[in-house]
Amino acid sequence: MPRLLPYLLLICLSLVGVLRAADDAPAFRTDGGDEKLPWFQLKPGEFPPLGSARYIGGELIALDHVNRTGVLRPDRTDAQRRGDWDLPHAFTMLPFGSLRFHGAPAELKDIPLGTHLHGYFYLDEPKPRDPKAKPPANPVRVSLEAPFNRCFRLEDDFSYCQRLQREWKVEAIDRDLGTLLLMGTTAGKADAKSTLFQIAPSTRVRKGAGFTTLAEVTAGQSLITNLTVCTLKGPGRCKEIWLDQASRDLATAQQLEVHRQFQREHGLAGWIEEVDNANSIVTVHLFAGFDPKLIDAFVPNDSVTAAVAEENLRTWDQINDRKSGPLVAVEKVAPQLSGQSGYRVKFKPGLLLEGFRPQRVIRIWPSAWKVDDLPREERLYN
Repeated sequence: MPRLLPYLLLICLSLVGVLRAADDAPAFRTDGGDEKLPWFQLKPGEFPPLGSARYIGGELIALDHVNRTGVLRPDRTDAQRRGDWDLPHAFTMLPFGSLRFHGAPAELKDIPLGTHLHGYFYLDEPKPRDPKAKPPANPVRVSLEAPFNRCFRLEDDFSYCQRLQREWKVEAIDRDLGTLLLMGTTAGKADAKSTLFQIAPSTRVRKGAGFTTLAEVTAGQSLITNLTVCTLKGPGRCKEIWLDQASRDLATAQQLEVHRQFQREHGLAGWIEEVDNANSIVTVHLFAGFDPKLIDAFVPNDSVTAAVAEENLRTWDQINDRKSGPLVAVEKVAPQLSGQSGYRVKFKPGLLLEGFRPQRVIRIWPSAWKVDDLPREERLYN
């Protein structure tokens, strides 16, 4: 029996490891994960777990930047039938959904139509079905991915490559045929094979602080590109090319200033986590996706202004429908869920508005930012 003890101990430790691994495994399906598991379903007023969204790539073909909605032409995949190719995929940005363009935070209005995007989506909110309802006579055909219409994040190829430390190295270019042969590398590891992209006289080439031409693109260079008509025209056509780090840094810096101006005018958005009615203190967890340097404007004991917003982040009339009060605290916490910025703001408005309730969306401004009027079409009350 003593001889068997080490083996029994080893078996017990193995079982403990298996049970821990089972506990750590997500109870929902993920990209490349167990297909038998269900996809995560969002819960009202709650942030989702990390890594619970589904990836869908496609080209932006329509948008309504005011209501944060749009349409993608999804990339063609092996999961689609030929008849499913290129059908429209409508989406709505989640209140905590964010966008990145040229390596910086962005809004839908910043992204030109025709830009290829990498997206992460959640299932539509389940709706009760009427058993007596008849199917439409002429149903509109939509993409195979249509049920995943609640968008958590969108980013252009520039931002996607930047996040994954991915670059392209030029192996050959044929300007007459309009082709560019590139070898992709991710974090220094090369792809299994090269990729042949299309180029055109309309391709914008950036170098240093200005523009140049395709004549400057030569074998051996490392570049980043934004694509269009991906999978519709092979791997895609190069819409923009950045030849050096200086041009990339400039593109990011310009978009970052566009983002900062928008946030100062519209206020940072977040969900109300708690309302202390006795002391009139509101706690807000700001949504992720904004430039962290903007939080420096929130100084404790200074004044802040807040306005009620809807899930599309639109306020009713931020000039008149707002309340101000002292900023009690700004707390930095580690984000545990998707969409959380990790910044929790506590303030004491002069009056608790009806919309200052847990799980409601609001926008807030520090005293250093002027709460100005918005264009009429951006206001809910017009």
